[in-house]
Amino acid sequence: MADKPLVVASLADHELYVKIVEEHFRVVWWEDYIKGPEKYNSDIQGILVDAYGRLKRVDGSLLDHLPNLKIVSTLSVGTDHLDLELLFKRGIKVSRVPDVSSDCVADWGITLLVGMARRIVEGVDSAKNPATPFDFNIMGKKITGSTIGVVGFGRIGYKIAERAYGFSMKVLYYDVFRRSEEEEKKIRATYYSSVDEMLPHCDFVILIVPLLPTTRGMIGKKQFELMKNSAILVNVARAQVIDQDALVEALKNKTIRSAAIDVTYPEPLPDDHPLRFLDNIIITPHMGANSEESRRGVVVAGVKSCIAGVKGEPIPNEVLPPTQKPGKLH
Repeated sequence: MADKPLVVASLADHELYVKIVEEHFRVVWWEDYIKGPEKYNSDIQGILVDAYGRLKRVDGSLLDHLPNLKIVSTLSVGTDHLDLELLFKRGIKVSRVPDVSSDCVADWGITLLVGMARRIVEGVDSAKNPATPFDFNIMGKKITGSTIGVVGFGRIGYKIAERAYGFSMKVLYYDVFRRSEEEEKKIRATYYSSVDEMLPHCDFVILIVPLLPTTRGMIGKKQFELMKNSAILVNVARAQVIDQDALVEALKNKTIRSAAIDVTYPEPLPDDHPLRFLDNIIITPHMGANSEESRRGVVVAGVKSCIAGVKGEPIPNEVLPPTQKPGKLH
């Protein structure tokens, strides 16, 4: 055990993955670390973190105490919970897990779309809840033949579009990069260089972009007013890509028909938040990547990157310092 490098780990449901991590590392779990960090600080060489654990952000308040840290391996696609600028400045390697959960997130995006369009939550409540009248006439919105606008056309966005094409939906998309003619032709996708120009044509809009300065608040009051009154919005990206106050108003005023979101800010919402009381929204608890197969694959990939970082070897899925060239929206 003593010859294994020490890492501090903050992973949701970590008891499911103890064997995977402890096969390669001595581990201090975050709950134990915070009880006496000085016992571990000088020996810690790696951090394993995800977006769901108790360690909410990796920044100077932690890094200042870890003089021998070599790598932060985040078991997520997004990195907005990491102070990347500080990590890069200090020469600490960073890795993420960009593709293991792509199918699961794409599945979930379409699941939310179908669930909201066909009013599944209301149907289940009508059939199961003795306090709710049994209703044969819950009318949903047809999906087949409708138009979907996918905002962000990286790995997950393209997979969502493939699934939408299976529903015979017309696919429109926005991204900072355009896909090849062959990729577009495969699913009959039409490219828009402007989100605002695409929105008026969409029956469904699904968001799957990273949280960047250019995407924060990209769907706000103006964008809701550009959408059809019958449009349904789905968000499986980061919560902050939507102006949440504007979403509340759009749903209250029926500017759009409804929404289904897997993310909010904060998480969870306060008990008295207005989104909790609207009947034209589905909210799920950030569960897009939550399948047993996906979660295990993410842990294995994150551990592999952490091993490489500690050993000074090439790191799979390393996050590199930004360049002048804009990154692809995932």
